[in-house]
Amino acid sequence: MLQTWRKPAKLFSDFNTLQFAGVMGMVLLAVLFLFMPISVVCGGGIAVDLPKVIHPTSMAWADREDAMIVNVTRDGRVYFGSEQVVPHSLPVKIADRLKDHSVERKLYIKADMRARYGVVKQVLDGARAAGLLRVAFLVDQRRPTLISSTQLP
Repeated sequence: MLQTWRKPAKLFSDFNTLQFAGVMGMVLLAVLFLFMPISVVCGGGIAVDLPKVIHPTSMAWADREDAMIVNVTRDGRVYFGSEQVVPHSLPVKIADRLKDHSVERKLYIKADMRARYGVVKQVLDGARAAGLLRVAFLVDQRRPTLISSTQLP
């Protein structure tokens, strides 16, 4: 009997671009989420990018529910707790809150790092007009930079 020899199948390489694009899209999203500036969502869904400092002081009392917190967003909106207020009406709101004697007589300000100083100054003036002398700014801790051995003297 005669044997018939088959031709071997040709090897081919095919690059599936659809799957490659899907994987690279997921990698790009992961990189963007890791390196984007993180916004702190305050009470009421208010997003504020807090300034970063090297040596912050811990303020555990700011996490209490009855703490007086004023949020200043980068576009100049001011929130007392979760309620949006006009900066010149802030002293009245603070004075109403201070009528309760169990409330701490300290105001915590979460100002966006890109907020204009004029709006923050209006908030500070409002706190002073309401009779508050203790004001604290809430910030994030800056990550320490690593110094390589080649940079040391």
